[in-house]
Amino acid sequence: MLDTSRRGRFEREALSHMDAAYKLARWLTRNDRDGQGVTQEARLRAFRFFGGYQGGNMQAWLMSIVRNTCYTWLHKNRAPGSAEVFNEEIHSAEIGGRPDPEMQASTSAN
Repeated sequence: MLDTSRRGRFEREALSHMDAAYKLARWLTRNDRDGQGVTQEARLRAFRFFGGYQGGNMQAWLMSIVRNTCYTWLHKNRAPGSAEVFNEEIHSAEIGGRPDPEMQASTSAN
């Protein structure tokens, strides 16, 4: 059975910070849908551990949970080093074979 006084206290103290929690999760995941999922998971974690909250800055406590939830999610769902490395030769050719603007400027200045 759910402790209604704990639930009420959690709603009063934590739920007003959920917009900020979502913004942080969205920024860390770089994706709206993933940010929503991480925010939901963080909200559940925060409620689960709300009994251990000792007071103080609720927003800071909640943002720590969101941040840690994001890092856990990123570790599970995105391979490390999965970000594409920029290779100037490859990416310049993708632009249409035109030389890059810096190269054009240095050639025309000579």
